[in-house]
Amino acid sequence: MNIKDFKYFNALVENKNFSIVAQQFNVSQPTITMAIKRLEEEFDAKLFIRNQSHKELLVTEAGHQLYAHTTNILKEITIAKKELQIAKQHKIIFGLPPIIGTYYFPMATPELLRQGLLNKLTIISKGSIICRKMLLAGDLDIALLGSIEPITQPGLITEVFAKSPLKIIVGPGHPWYHRKKITLSELKGQKFITQNESYIHNQALQQVAKLGHFHPEIVVKTDNINILKALVSENIGIGLLTEIAIKETDQQLHALDVDAEDFPAFIMSIAYRAQHILTKQQQQLLEILHTSI
Repeated sequence: MNIKDFKYFNALVENKNFSIVAQQFNVSQPTITMAIKRLEEEFDAKLFIRNQSHKELLVTEAGHQLYAHTTNILKEITIAKKELQIAKQHKIIFGLPPIIGTYYFPMATPELLRQGLLNKLTIISKGSIICRKMLLAGDLDIALLGSIEPITQPGLITEVFAKSPLKIIVGPGHPWYHRKKITLSELKGQKFITQNESYIHNQALQQVAKLGHFHPEIVVKTDNINILKALVSENIGIGLLTEIAIKETDQQLHALDVDAEDFPAFIMSIAYRAQHILTKQQQQLLEILHTSI
């Protein structure tokens, strides 16, 4: 039994065809047959049944059970390879979504510089949705993540470090421009400018729409927060944005509260993989983040 046996087995479960799997790995069909035989002997279980009348290959219950384990094993091996390659470079791959990075990262940079860690960081600036996927896949070591609920993702260790209210922003020509608060029902029928699916603000808008029992009319999606603000200031639509993303220089924009129970907030967390053994440098980074932001 070896890792290649697991790969052949998984591919056979997914394709249910020996010839296709052999072609996929550029090996002979008997190679795949012998790999399955080794696994069946190792685990003392029948993994596949040939249905001769329908010329089908059926996966047994034991086969499905083993597939669940081998999938996790192969995933962990892939992550381990990535971690070891990163460790050799003596770098920390750090996920930093743009809004969180703009507001909080400058707080940590003086101490990072003092401890000689700033030049050890490779910063990946992506939306929180992408950063979370990259973290789970082993493509990031540590990340700051945004969410609308505390993260309880299996496989991740997370710690909330801040919360920021979500606000409705409008431009100078909008009827709400001089108001301080609106009701949830008033959002019905409004046109929205929002971030794309890589960002938590898109999820937050969908959650707000669900609370208000309306379908949001989205006229523009963008991954650029400055474009979003510019379009709102030109009265193309309104936006939903965390308070920390609204600056004093955004003089054309006006932010309003929404008078509603259970209105979501922008929650920010430090996160890393539960199975990841932190290096000394990564532990230093976590300590600086804990004390600085």
